[in-house]
Amino acid sequence: MIKIEEPQHEASEHLEPPIEPSASEQLALVMEDLRAMVKAEMRYHRSRLDYTRHVFLWSFRYGAVAACAFGGASIALVLGLVLSLSPIIGPLAATLLVTISFVIIGIFFAALARKWMRKVYFPEMQKNVDDLT
Repeated sequence: MIKIEEPQHEASEHLEPPIEPSASEQLALVMEDLRAMVKAEMRYHRSRLDYTRHVFLWSFRYGAVAACAFGGASIALVLGLVLSLSPIIGPLAATLLVTISFVIIGIFFAALARKWMRKVYFPEMQKNVDDLT
């Protein structure tokens, strides 16, 4: 076997330890990193807010178009019911019957919605649990 001798690094024994920055320099570096982190967090939350605003805007637009479409459909339904019932019970009675029927349906579903909304409970709003105020 051939043995190859590796050169010994004698200079590595005489290296001086690296100079550490002073406490104030370390504190300045930490503060600089903290500022950079806060700026990055602010940019992140601003971008999330912009995205959320964009989503809400388009959701509102689509919802407005859907509400108009459903409004037109309900007008067509009421008009169709009145026109269908007019020859049978007369125009005034058909108009009153359809109107009273839709009022009763509206009151019933409004009561159901009110009942369901009472289940929504926000304890933060009921009592003051905010430590800042």
